[in-house]
Amino acid sequence: MVDAWSDRRFHEAINALLRVVLVTYALFQIYTSFFGMMEPLVQRGIFLGLGLGSVFLLTAANRLGQGRPTVAVIVNVLLAAAGYYVCFHIVFSSNRLSDFMVELTTWDIVLGIATIALVLEAARRTIGWFLPVLAVIGLAYYYFGHGVISGTWQPPRVSTLTFVETYYASTEAIFGYMVDMGTRVIAIFIILGALLLSTGATEIFIKLATMIAGRSYGGQAKVCTVSSALFGTVTGSAVANVMAMGPVTIPTMRRSGYSGSYAAAVEAVSSAGGQIMPPVMGAGAFIMAEILNIPYSQVMTAALIPALLYFLVLWFSIGMRARRLDIRPLDRSEMPQWRELADPFTALPMYLPVVSLIVMLARDFTPTLAGSVAVVVLIGTLFVLRTLKCLIDGEPQKLGATYRTLLREILNGLYDGGKAIAMVAVLLACAAIVVKVLTATGIGVKISSLILSFSDDSLVLVLIFTAVLAILLGMDVPTTASYILASAVAGPILIKLGIEPLNAHMFIFYFAIMSAITPPVCASVFAAASIAGENFWRVAGHAVVMAIALYLIPFLFIFRTGVLMEGSAFDIIHNTAMTALAVIAITGASAGYLLGLLAWPLRIGLYAGGAMLFYPAVWSDAAGIAVVVVVAALSRWRTTSSRTLPPPSRAALDKRL
Repeated sequence: MVDAWSDRRFHEAINALLRVVLVTYALFQIYTSFFGMMEPLVQRGIFLGLGLGSVFLLTAANRLGQGRPTVAVIVNVLLAAAGYYVCFHIVFSSNRLSDFMVELTTWDIVLGIATIALVLEAARRTIGWFLPVLAVIGLAYYYFGHGVISGTWQPPRVSTLTFVETYYASTEAIFGYMVDMGTRVIAIFIILGALLLSTGATEIFIKLATMIAGRSYGGQAKVCTVSSALFGTVTGSAVANVMAMGPVTIPTMRRSGYSGSYAAAVEAVSSAGGQIMPPVMGAGAFIMAEILNIPYSQVMTAALIPALLYFLVLWFSIGMRARRLDIRPLDRSEMPQWRELADPFTALPMYLPVVSLIVMLARDFTPTLAGSVAVVVLIGTLFVLRTLKCLIDGEPQKLGATYRTLLREILNGLYDGGKAIAMVAVLLACAAIVVKVLTATGIGVKISSLILSFSDDSLVLVLIFTAVLAILLGMDVPTTASYILASAVAGPILIKLGIEPLNAHMFIFYFAIMSAITPPVCASVFAAASIAGENFWRVAGHAVVMAIALYLIPFLFIFRTGVLMEGSAFDIIHNTAMTALAVIAITGASAGYLLGLLAWPLRIGLYAGGAMLFYPAVWSDAAGIAVVVVVAALSRWRTTSSRTLPPPSRAALDKRL
C-alpha cells in the first residue's frame, strides 16, 4: 500500500514537473519569437537543453505509468537531469566558449561526449534506430577513419579536442544552423498548431472539409482528404495528421462503404500530403528556405501547385473508386450548415490566425514574426469572443468559468506544443551530427561523384537515384531528417547538372514526403493501419496504387517548371494544365475507371497518353490529349452499353489489388 502510494506521488510529481517545464519551454519560444533571439549558444543551448532533458523525463513518466520498476524510472530521471545540464553548461559558458582563443577543459570534453551520447539515445527513443545508427557510423568514420582507411575514402585526421570543439563547443554541429532553425522558426509553428487543436480546430476543419467534398462521389473519403490537407497547414507532420484525424475519419469511411484497409490508406496518403500544403508545410520547408537563403514565401509559392496536384490525384482516385463501388455522396441531411462555419464565436478564432499568417508570409515578414503574431491573434480572438458571448447571452457570472476553461485549453496546447518541440529539437540535433560528418570529411562530395559516375551524367538517371535515396533515407525517420540528409548528398549533384536550386530541393523534399507512404517502412501507413486494425501490407498496397501518379509529379519540377510558378503566366497555366491531365490519366489507368470502366487495353492506352503528357513538347501534348480523349469516350460508351451489369463488389476490388 505504501509503495503504491509512493509511486503515485512520484508519478504526480514527475507529471507536474513535466507540465511546468514544457509549458515554460513553449512560452520561452513565444517570447523570443516576439522580442528577438538571444546569443546563438544561449538560445540554442536552452532550446536543445529543455528538449533533450524533457524527452527522458517523458520516458520516465510513461514507464512509471506502465508500472515499470522504480529503478528504470530513476535512471530516466537522472538521464533527464544530465540532458538539461550538458546543454545549460553551454549556456552558462557561452562567453568563454565564444572566445576565439578558448581552451576546452577536461570537463568540457567529458560533457561534449556525454551530449553526443544523450542526443543519440534521445533520438532513438523518439524516431527509432535508423538515424542514430547512421550517426554512430558517421562519427566512427569521422574520428577513427583516418587510421583505418586509406585512399580516396580516407577522412582527415581529427583529435579528441577538435572532435568536441566541432560537435559541442561551437555553432558548427549540434548547436548549429539546424537547431537554430528549430528554435527560430519551426517551434513557433508547432505551438500555433497545438493551440489551434487544443481550442477546437479539428471540428472546424472536418466541417469545412465536409462542406467542400461531402456532396461529390467519394463522400467521406474525400472529406478525409480535404480535412487532412487543411490539418496539414498547421501541423506539417504526416503521423501527427494520422493520429489526430484517423480515429474520426477511418471509422466514418468504413460506415460509408469503404473497406478498412482502403480507408486507412486514404488517411495515410492524405496526411502525408499535408506536409507540402502551404502556408505551414513540413519543417523541412523552413530548412529549405534557410539552405537556399530565400524567403519562405518563395518556397510556399513554389509548393502551391504541386500541393494542389497531390490532392487532385487523391480526389480523382477516390471518386473513381467510389463510382465503381457505387458509393454515393453524403445526403444533404448529413451536411453541416454554412452558419456553423461562419459562427464568429467558434469559427473566427480558427480563421483569423491562419489568415494573418498567410498575409504576413505573403508580404515577406519573417516566418518567426508571422507565426508569433498568429499565436497572439488566436489567443486574443478567443479571449475577446468568449467574453462577448457571455455578455451577449446575459451571463456575466460565467466569465470566471469561461476564462478558466480558456486558460486550461491554452495550457494544454502549450504542453502539447512543448512535447512536439522537444522531439523536433532532438531530431534536428541528431541530423546535424550526420550532416557535419558529410561536410567535415568530404564524404558527401564523394558520394555525389559516385552517383554521377554510375549515372554517366544522365539527368534522368540522377533524378531516379535521388528519388530512391530520399525514400530510402526516409525509412523509419521523419520527412525533415530524410530531406536534410538527401539534400546534403544529392542537392549539389542536381544543381551541378544545371537544375535551379529551388527546383532541385523541391524534388528532394517531395520524395522525402513520399517515403512516409512507401513500403517497407512507412510511418503514416503503419499509424493508419494500427488505428484501423488492418493488415499493414494490405493498407500499404492500397496506398501505393493510389499514389502511382504522385511519384511522377516531382519529375515535372524539372521538365515542366511552370508547376513551380516559374516562367510567364502562359507557361504556368499550360504546364499546370498538362500536368493535371497527365496525373488524372495515370490515376484513371491505375483505378481502372475514367468516365466509365476500363478494360486492360484501354488502361494501357491511358498510361501511354499520360506518359506523353509528361514530355514537354507540342507534339507530345497533342498526342497525349488525343489519346486521353479517345480512351475517355470509349470508356463512357462501354459503360453506357453495359448499364445492366451490377457494379463490382468491394471484396472483388480488394482481391484485384
